[in-house]
Amino acid sequence: MFSQIALATARQLRAGTTLVVRTATATSAAPSFLRRGAVVFQQRGYSSAFSRQSAAESDDTAATATKTKKSTRSTAAAAKSKKPATKKPAAKKAATGAAAKKTKKPAAKKEAAPKKKPGPVRKKPVLTEEQKQKLTIKLLKQRAFLKEEPKVHFSSAWALYLRDHLSTISKPDDDRAARNEYMRKAAVGYNALSAAEKEVLEARAVKHHDDAVAAREAWVRTKTPMEITAANHARQRLKRLGAIKAVHLIPDDRAPKRPRTPFSWFVMTKNKEGVFQSGGTPTEVMKALGEEWRSMDAAAKQPYIDNCAVDQQRYYSETKATAAQYAA
Repeated sequence: MFSQIALATARQLRAGTTLVVRTATATSAAPSFLRRGAVVFQQRGYSSAFSRQSAAESDDTAATATKTKKSTRSTAAAAKSKKPATKKPAAKKAATGAAAKKTKKPAAKKEAAPKKKPGPVRKKPVLTEEQKQKLTIKLLKQRAFLKEEPKVHFSSAWALYLRDHLSTISKPDDDRAARNEYMRKAAVGYNALSAAEKEVLEARAVKHHDDAVAAREAWVRTKTPMEITAANHARQRLKRLGAIKAVHLIPDDRAPKRPRTPFSWFVMTKNKEGVFQSGGTPTEVMKALGEEWRSMDAAAKQPYIDNCAVDQQRYYSETKATAAQYAA
């Protein structure tokens, strides 16, 4: 509002100044008393005009303010008249049937189980040397597959004939004398067989042996080469401990061939030279070769030691490759 009044005042001042200048120019030639009257008239006219314009502008400003207040009051009244709609609470569904009759029972609290008191710490029994050896033998027998391996016995025509003959005449409660009598009668009957009958028995014996070998090979394939090697080592150790009488190693063509010792390379070289065909027995030849080996110096043994080192490297590499193959 005050900015509009200030603008109007500035316009009146500019207009009054122009009027004064023009009046002064027109009355410059008039007498002095007339000039004084004109100036007074001009000043009075300016003041009256300014007062009239200011009053008009103030009336316009007051009217504008009144209109603004009225519009604000009407807006507030309209806002108060509008009330937010109240939401009706949703009606609860009435339970029907057996579900309405049943009431949820609070779950029974489980009683905490009493804490068990820690029992006394059991001390490990101290085994004697004999008990330790028995335990070692037990573990070695499990590793050696002694009971699991299929047995392969050489079958002959006589063995097959004896088995067939005894199965028909022998009894479980027979004594030793009765069994010896059965053996004598079986021998007489076998000698009385013709050549054709014996050939049939020989063919049966060969087939029986081949079937046993095939069964053992199939069983070997169910084990890894590392397991078969460990089983053979266990059998050799059992023999040293006196747990078994003889060592029958499990044949496995998948396992790498073990490296030769320097003395083995020496014996193999001498065998190629024909030492074993010199006329002596194998025992005598081996004894002589052993004495010769012990009398050799380090320089003479070095070629055989080098061959052994190369063979050992070959064995280690093949063993590692086989283990990686069967590990996957």
